Amino acid sequence: MRQLNTPFLYISAIVVTAATLVAILSSEVSWNSFPQMALFIGLIVVASFLIIQDPSGGVVSSTGTLFYVVLYVFSPITALVIVALGYAIGNTLPRPWVTWRTFFNGAQMGLSVFLGSLAYRQLGGDPTASAIAPQLVPAFVGPLVHQVANNFFIAFLISKIRNIRFLPTWMNFIRELLWSNLLSVPTAILIAVLYVRVHHAFALMFLLSLPFQRWALRLYLEKRNTYARIVEHLVRAGEMSLPGTRGHAQRVATLATQIGRRLGMAERDVEAIGYAALLHDIGMIGMDDQVTSEEAQSNPEALLKAHVTLGSEIVKELGRADLVEMVLHHHTPVVFDAAQAHTKVQSSLGARILALSEEVDSRLYGLFPYPDPASLELILRRLEERTGTDFDSQVVEAFLAILKESDESAFKLVEPRVVPLEG
Repeated sequence: MRQLNTPFLYISAIVVTAATLVAILSSEVSWNSFPQMALFIGLIVVASFLIIQDPSGGVVSSTGTLFYVVLYVFSPITALVIVALGYAIGNTLPRPWVTWRTFFNGAQMGLSVFLGSLAYRQLGGDPTASAIAPQLVPAFVGPLVHQVANNFFIAFLISKIRNIRFLPTWMNFIRELLWSNLLSVPTAILIAVLYVRVHHAFALMFLLSLPFQRWALRLYLEKRNTYARIVEHLVRAGEMSLPGTRGHAQRVATLATQIGRRLGMAERDVEAIGYAALLHDIGMIGMDDQVTSEEAQSNPEALLKAHVTLGSEIVKELGRADLVEMVLHHHTPVVFDAAQAHTKVQSSLGARILALSEEVDSRLYGLFPYPDPASLELILRRLEERTGTDFDSQVVEAFLAILKESDESAFKLVEPRVVPLEG
């Protein structure tokens, strides 16, 4: 119950803040321009409704351009009202009604645009100004403030719900989303200038661009789906080669992505870890006889080295250097020794997460190189003994936190949530 209270209080605070601002500054809302306000509310609803499902579990829409136009054209408090209403309604129509999500989405997006519009105005932003050059800085700073604020509101909520660190989560959101969203700024500037200087009907230019935006988004998502299908077929080929390992790659992917999210990693990086986990034993294809041989049982290190080398060569064909590195090092001691300021092997956080996840599942199910399944208690003792020598302490800490929130049976049965990412 305690974990639920903080998100609830935070959501309530965001909604109350937005409502209080509207109440205090209601006299400054451009009610005399209600038809124009209604036009943009309607456009935001349409853009929010015409969404494309992202395989990562979210949705993609083209509302960002409209937020920036509203930010330029209207006063900060008017922009808040327009965006909050439009975004709340638009996100409710295509989805099941969830009260807190509807109010929070509208309020946080309205506040983000309010702050962006405020920054734009404070820097002298004015779409009616005759000189274009002095307007470029405020025209980019306003959307920048909006994006950073939006990322802040969402990252804080996610950090509380998932019990992960806030600052890395916020920074990762900014890194992932900032530049792609700012690419909409030139289009927003053009629409805003034409809307103000020529005719209000030019706001409808946005509708004309929607089919092209949706076409581009679909091409992007189809590319990601193709990548996911390639990975799926490779994983199936590996499991057919070693039937006793069926489900191992998926379980490792489950645990690895959970650890990545617990550590506050960017979703793109979490997804990459998931892919590397699914592919980590791809080098075992055709090695079923070698795995059961006496030589492999007496000297497993040779086969482990051979399969990570072959696996990394196969994964290299997918064109992802980060996946290659994780597959190559998923059996390698990779701990950073802060006291001695050196590493045994220089490797990424993703590789360190994958190394622990693979170790835990292989021991738990008695997979090569371990001849018999081990109890979770024994596995935890082994991790404790090797933390700081073979396993990264922060990765072990994140694993223990995940384990604490579940029980052994749930830990064994959970299915992975690994989604496509761009190649």
